[in-house]
Amino acid sequence: MRSGDQFADRYVLKEVIGTGRGGDVWLAHDTVVGQDVALKPERTDSASETAVRRLLGEPRAMAKFRDHPHVVTLFDVVTVAQDGAVSKDRAEAGPKGGAGSQTYWFVMEYVLGGGLDREPTVSPERAARIGAQLADALAALHEAGIVHCDVKPANIGVTRHGAAKLLDFGAAYRVGGTETITVNGPYSFTPDYAAPELARGNVPRPASDVFCLAAALHALVTGAPPRGDALDDEAAGPAGTDTDGEEAERLRYWKAEQGVVELDAAAVGPLYPVLTAMLQRDPRQRPDAVEVKRLLEEVAGSDPTPPRDPAPTVPGRPRRRPLIAAALGITAVLALGLAVIPDYGDDGKATPRPGQSTLDEDASDGEPRALIGDPHTADVCALTDPAALEQFGDGKSDGKVVVDVDYGNFDRCDVLVSIDDKTRIDVSISLRRGSPPEGSTPSRTVGRIGIRDEQAESDECNLLLTSDGDTEDTLVGVRVNMGKGSVVGGNATLCTVAEKAATSAAEVLNQGELRRRSPAYPRASLAWANACELLDAKALSVVPGLKVDVPEVGVADWSCEWSSDVDELDAEVSFFRDQPKSAEDGATAVELSGYRTIIEPNDDGDTCTAFVEYRRYSGRDAETAAEMVRLEIGGHRPTDELCTMAEDLAASAAAELRAR
Repeated sequence: MRSGDQFADRYVLKEVIGTGRGGDVWLAHDTVVGQDVALKPERTDSASETAVRRLLGEPRAMAKFRDHPHVVTLFDVVTVAQDGAVSKDRAEAGPKGGAGSQTYWFVMEYVLGGGLDREPTVSPERAARIGAQLADALAALHEAGIVHCDVKPANIGVTRHGAAKLLDFGAAYRVGGTETITVNGPYSFTPDYAAPELARGNVPRPASDVFCLAAALHALVTGAPPRGDALDDEAAGPAGTDTDGEEAERLRYWKAEQGVVELDAAAVGPLYPVLTAMLQRDPRQRPDAVEVKRLLEEVAGSDPTPPRDPAPTVPGRPRRRPLIAAALGITAVLALGLAVIPDYGDDGKATPRPGQSTLDEDASDGEPRALIGDPHTADVCALTDPAALEQFGDGKSDGKVVVDVDYGNFDRCDVLVSIDDKTRIDVSISLRRGSPPEGSTPSRTVGRIGIRDEQAESDECNLLLTSDGDTEDTLVGVRVNMGKGSVVGGNATLCTVAEKAATSAAEVLNQGELRRRSPAYPRASLAWANACELLDAKALSVVPGLKVDVPEVGVADWSCEWSSDVDELDAEVSFFRDQPKSAEDGATAVELSGYRTIIEPNDDGDTCTAFVEYRRYSGRDAETAAEMVRLEIGGHRPTDELCTMAEDLAASAAAELRAR
């Protein structure tokens, strides 16, 4: 075929505008209706009814949405047999048998410029408008039981009137079926944009398209999908990975399977909270396409150049409007200022994005300012100042002040101060959900941050940091202990150390929103999971009398605790980081749903804890660390009964982890 040839007695070939699975895609002129069209070939070497039916699945899917303003229009299908005979086969028609191979030419609407992968980047507002139109198209697909599976810039076009069009249904999947609509096979997706469940070979679902759309919008704004150029230490794959050739391809698939996402809040601007919701690793936590359309339309509202033919809303579609905070996996905003969603007003001026200071020097409106931000991305260790604590060491021990970034839950950071070869102080700074005790007042203030005394054990000193004027429910706690005794090497009391640590943290908080963690937690991390969802009422029933409906929920849902009126029993599930646990000193090791688990009674016999090891990673100084689910049972029951209950809860949590 050459430019100038006439095809099927009506289409004059003009030029090759792309390459598809079946060969060159041509721009042609339809001499009958006087318009340009795109001719896309698809071939089959089999004349079997199954092969033809699968190949024609793409045009049939497209034909269902012929009148949708944001789905590329299919005009006709022209069949060319091996002997060159030409016939017409409408997409709605049934398959036709015949000997030998055949080529099916899809006659489609021509979108000037093709896919947006060839175009320069656009503003976040413009990308939001494009995304809202595509979300409208996806909502229509999903309502009809079809998942596109391959939303990416190359499969997005924009007409000369500014209307976005969803292109290429070659990877489309019919929900409820057992195979893709077309003949692509199991890898009918693009790893750089694919949702993790697609990359892992699970059944595509509508939420998969939501993830792909978010990745595509990120690329439209930044020029690249949100997979990152390289893996950080925690997300790294097998040691010695070569990023060239086949290893680079394996790495792309590995990152897709793990749901690795690296969002630059400053680059995507007002799209940040919406993309964060859409890119959740758990498909159940993503908003649906209808909600995505609404959220993106809100962001697009400040676009100064709207298209001339905005997409109409598809009528009759049910609307679900979950809170964006829930979509992000965040249960509450924080008293010290969790800023989940920047407020972009009608004047187009945005409140600071995550990672930027929200304490304007000339602000005088008296409104509370965000100081912590999203705890999933906040760098809690930024609240520590190791240099301020060096005065309490002996000045001789190697590494006398060390920040331990790989211990405890994600809501804390510890600083270890060596007093001598056998003694150390542990300074723990943590985010805590709750309100200051009623009637309590700060013992002193540092700027807008109040420091309050808290009750503590005899070998501890606890302080609480709150922000003046805040009305929400998260605090910063400072706890200092050194085992037994309250005197630190004759140098200072524990509370002197706590006061110093609290003052340093308050000074950081007064500077504005806490800096973001860099690198961010990898998407495979439990930091993005919800600990409370690992145990349902049935699982918790192994502990007598638990009040399952009234848990005490920790920051970012990283912990949940339930109490019982029976034998003062209580149960807690939380995330935990440490060196991998071993079965020592009375502990036992079991395997639950493929996860190594340690069951560990405490020395006093009133609690038993199970540690389910979820994943190992390279921690500080290349030491092996592990993320675990920690399940603890306490109360007035024999230790072996407590450990049986802990193991039962661990088995339920491990099974839920395996299903993620």
